[in-house]
Amino acid sequence: MFLTDTQEIKIHAYQQRNMLAGIVHGTFFEMAHTFAEPFALIPLFLSGFTSSKLIIGLTVGLMQAAAVLPQLLMSRLLRRRPHTAKPLMLVGIWTRCGMWGILGVYALMSSEQNLSLLWASVILVSLYSFAGGIAVLPFNRIISETILPEKRSSFFGWRLFFGGFMAMMAGFLVKLVLGSDKILWPKNFGVLFLLAFVTLIVAYTAMSMFKFPSDPPGNSTDVMPSLWRECLNIFKTYPVIKRLIIIELLTSKLALFMPFLTLYATQSRHIPLKWVGIFIVCMKLGSMLSNLLWMPIGNKIGTRILIHAGIITAITALVLSIFAHNVFFFSLAFFVTGLASSALMLGYNGYILEIGPAETRGLLVAIKGTMLLPLYFMPLLGGLIADTMGYFWLLVLGLVLFSLALLLALTLCEPRNGDRACGPCLINEFA
Repeated sequence: MFLTDTQEIKIHAYQQRNMLAGIVHGTFFEMAHTFAEPFALIPLFLSGFTSSKLIIGLTVGLMQAAAVLPQLLMSRLLRRRPHTAKPLMLVGIWTRCGMWGILGVYALMSSEQNLSLLWASVILVSLYSFAGGIAVLPFNRIISETILPEKRSSFFGWRLFFGGFMAMMAGFLVKLVLGSDKILWPKNFGVLFLLAFVTLIVAYTAMSMFKFPSDPPGNSTDVMPSLWRECLNIFKTYPVIKRLIIIELLTSKLALFMPFLTLYATQSRHIPLKWVGIFIVCMKLGSMLSNLLWMPIGNKIGTRILIHAGIITAITALVLSIFAHNVFFFSLAFFVTGLASSALMLGYNGYILEIGPAETRGLLVAIKGTMLLPLYFMPLLGGLIADTMGYFWLLVLGLVLFSLALLLALTLCEPRNGDRACGPCLINEFA
């Protein structure tokens, strides 16, 4: 799609504003995420109710799987009524913010193990995830329509870079709260959840300032095929999407073993609980510093190589975790895990936004997100293995899956080269 001079000026004005707002949002979102880290802190919080890793893994998976539920319907709604994108995004993000405030207050008011606190945690965090499923498509739309492809790695990378710095500060606060003898479970987690709530207020205020391209009011009059037929057509037109989904299922979010690394360190290797905050700091430091490398690679070469680098780095982190026996080696393992998670995040987020025209990307993102539903139950599999076979075999299985994912990732097409496996060849829509 070719743009007039006026359209190009408008796109660049949107890009400048949305880059700034998005980086501020990402910075404080990463900080908030540290106070309620789903794969490090939530399992520790749930361990106050049960010692079963299977139950912990199932609960973590269920709470996060709620993000998948609205995405396909949201993609259809946004194509029929594009002007609803920003209102729906605002509803989603402020709902997410409120959930941590409510849970934080509830945890602070609780003085003992009780089922009501457990159910409140599951329901509120599930609502947090569900609201994220509402907000994610408008977010991806604004990025794909207003941020140039060669700037997107910088967009996601600077969010993670500055967010990593703030997350490290948050990690020290986590260490202080969890290491305190005066703030006991569950009140210590109540404090952390309230800190997440306050930080999200800043993050979502910045996100609310995103400037969306103008859409005509009213509804689309185009006759749309059934959602099922649309999905089948996407798989036929963009054959790479199936392979990408399999690779993400095997690797994304390091979901098989990440929820159990802190439990492994504290329970099997007898590392004191107070060091968990330092492990999170190391992970965030690795994520932050690695972006200085990942951003120029993603901008100049492409996002496929970032997926390769992320998987290789994750394999290294798994090997380190297997042999870790003290604070230093666990800190190193978490640091390398941060390197891997950052590369994979930039790689997957950027790759999907380079496939297909702008009007198709929302559906592509929604299909991928929905097909990744089994990903959210990887912690369940991890918990089952940890309960029955131990942490060692859990980490070994992780090595096998990541090695398989690497072999598949090496066959991914490169969207920027016009590879037909990535779908119809596109003229740069910003050209």
